[in-house]
Amino acid sequence: MDISKVTNPEAKAFLAQFARDRGVNSEYYKRVLEDKLDFRMVDTPERKSDSPRESMVHQIATTREYIDGAKSGVLRFGIQYEDLAEPQKLTKKDLLRFLQKTEEDVVEVLADPEISDKKVKVPWSNNPIPAVAALWGLDSHEILHQGWNLALMDHLNIERFPALKEMWG
Repeated sequence: MDISKVTNPEAKAFLAQFARDRGVNSEYYKRVLEDKLDFRMVDTPERKSDSPRESMVHQIATTREYIDGAKSGVLRFGIQYEDLAEPQKLTKKDLLRFLQKTEEDVVEVLADPEISDKKVKVPWSNNPIPAVAALWGLDSHEILHQGWNLALMDHLNIERFPALKEMWG
C-alpha cells in the first residue's frame, strides 16, 4: 500500500494501522489453498460458518461500503455488488485482486486533500462524524477478521506467519 499519497496526519495514521491489519488478513488469504476456500468450521443444518471465500467476499464488500460512505457522506451496509454476486465463480486470484483494489481505493479516498473536512452519516451516531473517524470502523472490522482467520488457520493447518506473530505474538 503506497501511503505516500496521503498527506493528512490523521488519515496517514489511520492508513498505517489499516495497512498492517489488512496485511495480516491478506497474508492469511494468500496461504489458504484454493481447494480449501469453501471449508467451513461449522456446517450443520442449524448453522454454517463463513468459509474463507465468503469471508474474503465479505471483507471486499465491507471495504467498498466504507469507501462509498467516505465518498458520498453516508455509510450504508448491505450493498449488493454485481461482481461479488456469485462468489463460487470467483477464483482465489480474482478475490485477492479485488481485495488489493479496495486497498488502493482506501488510499485514493484518504489522499483527497479535503479528507479532513468530510463528514459521514453512520448508523451508530445521530450526527455525521469525520470521514477518517468513520474509517476506523473498517479497521476494527479487519481485526475481527484476524481473529476469525486465526481460528481457520488452526483448522486448515496453516502455520503462524511472521506478520501475524509480530502483531499478536
